[in-house]
Amino acid sequence: AIGLATATCIGVAIAAFAAWVFVLVLGRNGMFKGTAVERARAFVDDDLPAAVARWMERSAVARCVAGCAESVWQRLFGRRTAVFQTIAVGLYWAGLAVFAVQAAPLIPNRYVGRWHWVPILATLGVNMASYAAACVADPGVVTPANEDSAVDAFPYDRLLYFPNKACRTCHTRKPARSKHCSVCGCCVQMLDHHCIWLNNCVGLRNVRWFLTFLASFAVVCTYGTYLLGSVLLEVRAQRGLDRMTVWDDDLGRAEQVSLTTSLLCVLDDSPLLAVVTVLLAVLTPAIAIFFVYQVRISVCGYTTNEETKWLNVADAVADGVVFEIGAAELWYEVIEKDAQASDTRPRRLVGALAEVANIYDRGAWANLRFLLFPPLSAPASDKKLE
Repeated sequence: AIGLATATCIGVAIAAFAAWVFVLVLGRNGMFKGTAVERARAFVDDDLPAAVARWMERSAVARCVAGCAESVWQRLFGRRTAVFQTIAVGLYWAGLAVFAVQAAPLIPNRYVGRWHWVPILATLGVNMASYAAACVADPGVVTPANEDSAVDAFPYDRLLYFPNKACRTCHTRKPARSKHCSVCGCCVQMLDHHCIWLNNCVGLRNVRWFLTFLASFAVVCTYGTYLLGSVLLEVRAQRGLDRMTVWDDDLGRAEQVSLTTSLLCVLDDSPLLAVVTVLLAVLTPAIAIFFVYQVRISVCGYTTNEETKWLNVADAVADGVVFEIGAAELWYEVIEKDAQASDTRPRRLVGALAEVANIYDRGAWANLRFLLFPPLSAPASDKKLE
């Protein structure tokens, strides 16, 4: 039972980590407003750090530990490091090695045919290639050389992004939809987020490789779970566990060993295979949910970074400070309550977030095409909005 116990512990740890990432990434999403997910994010992101800070103020030892922890945190998350990338690649190839040694010899079997090797190799090839591309591709770093073209790529909506602003760190103009990444130390066009597993930002120029990697990795996890399940069933059949019976004293007759019990026996005899099976089973829903989330925001025409901005706009709309400005040319602007009396421009109070047009939303399919095949310069449909 040692192998199974180890696999279970690893599965629980991965599930806990996946839940933590899910809460932090999606906890502020509007779809979870008022739910346990939002409350969990508030606890993890606000209440828990505040409680730790109060505890540290009362203990010298705690302050020392906190200083060391902050130093480690900065080394791991405050700058680019290949630690998490190395861990991810190491685990990936370790899992492949276990698959090659313990599972591959049993494919084909009575449950899967030889033809499965075609999608196996194709999926792994796409997954590895897209991961490598997402890691090394330029995400869209803004430099003095491409600053002008980056500024022309998207119009300023004057609600989320404003013209004539410079990055306080890079000292270059801030293009619309760009954000400064403190980890990489640069501004990135249409920055979605910095990914520690890629050791790179996800932005305009490499988001297609990131989405391809997520899609193919979701298939790898799902397909891998299916294939390993077939291998476990094959081993069960080869050992005769599907026909084994045990005497039940209570019933006074022989009973067939259950499917669950027989599979647990197989997993117990193959600890590494058990670990990989549990790992894939846990990763499958986590990666699938994250992929669906990324596709959802992509087809809606915004990024993870912009989702937070839109949540702030929703709060401003609720506060009654968002207005539709202009006559011939319309845009949206936040006017604070103390400045509304002195602002004489023609305007209309926005009553709901749905009334605010996202000028970066081209429609679902057009948004996906734009991400998969980003233009080298601003498209005509965008330029007319400036």
